[in-house]
Amino acid sequence: MGGSPLQTDSFLRFHHAGDVTVKPGRRLGPRRIHDYELVYFPKSTRTLYTSAGVTYALDSPFALITRPGETHDYNFDPAIPTRHLFVHFDFVTDGIRQRYPKLLLEGAAPATVADGSLVPQLMKQLLYSFHHRPARWQSMAEMLLLTVMEEMEGSLEPDSGHLDPRAIPPQIANALQYIDTHANETIEVEQLAKMAGWSHEHFTRTFQRHVGHSPKEWMTKRRIGLAAQLLLQRSDSVKQIARAAGFADEYYFHRLFRRMMGMTATEYRRKYGDPRLREMAPPDDWGRFYPLNHIFILRSADKE
Repeated sequence: MGGSPLQTDSFLRFHHAGDVTVKPGRRLGPRRIHDYELVYFPKSTRTLYTSAGVTYALDSPFALITRPGETHDYNFDPAIPTRHLFVHFDFVTDGIRQRYPKLLLEGAAPATVADGSLVPQLMKQLLYSFHHRPARWQSMAEMLLLTVMEEMEGSLEPDSGHLDPRAIPPQIANALQYIDTHANETIEVEQLAKMAGWSHEHFTRTFQRHVGHSPKEWMTKRRIGLAAQLLLQRSDSVKQIARAAGFADEYYFHRLFRRMMGMTATEYRRKYGDPRLREMAPPDDWGRFYPLNHIFILRSADKE
C-alpha cells in the first residue's frame, strides 16, 4: 500500500491501525507492546480490560490508551462479537507527549465516551485517512488523533462536567442505544423493560432517575431530533419527514415540533437549512468507506 514519506515536521509515527470485530470469548494478553495504542469501543459490552493490576468493565462506550511496556489484557465479551477501532503510534518529540500527563500515566483509567463526543467520528475519519491516503494524510491524521487525545485528557480532569456513563446501569445504556437506533419505530416501554429484565415500574423509575426524562418523553425527544435532522438533510415534504421519523399523525407532529423546537418545522428548515447538508452521508455510513476487519500497515510513515 503506497503512502507519503514522513514529513520532517511530523510529531507522530503511525505504525498500524484497524477496525475489527473479534469473536465472543476471545482473550488477548497478557501482553506488552513497544508503542502506544489508542483503542475505541463504540458499544456497551461485557468486555473486561486489565491494566496495572486493575480491571475495568467496558460496559459503556470507552476509549483507552495503553503505553509502551505496560502489561495489559482483554477478556472480550463471552456472548457477542466485540467491535473496536485502534491505532498504534509513537511520539516523535516529548513536547507533545507532555500535553497529556493524566492520559499517558501508567495505569490510567479508560476514558468514557459521552453523548456528543467527537471521538466516534474522529476515529472513523482517522481510519478513512489511513485507507485512502489523501494528500497530506499524515498531517490530517496527526490532528485527528491529537483531538481525540485532547478530549480524553479533558474527560480525566476533575470537575470535567461530563456525566460518567459508568454511573448509568448497562440496562439503561442499552435502552438508550436501542431508542436511538429505532427512533422512527413504535417502541413500547414494556418492551424496553423486558429487554432490561426489569419490571415496567422499576425500569421507568430507574430510567427517569438517570436520564432526567421518562422513557416516553425521551423517545419523543429523540424522534423530534430525528425529524429535525431529516428536515435539513432531505428535500422531502414536511409530511414525508414526519412519517419517516415515525409520526403517523401529521398534525400531532406539527404541534409537538413547535412545542419542543420553538418554531414550526417549515420555519426550522428555512432558518437552518443548507443545501450542502443533503450531500452528507448519515454517520453510520462511515464504515462503508474503508474495509472492516482489516489492518492498515503504516510503516511507510515510520521512517526516520
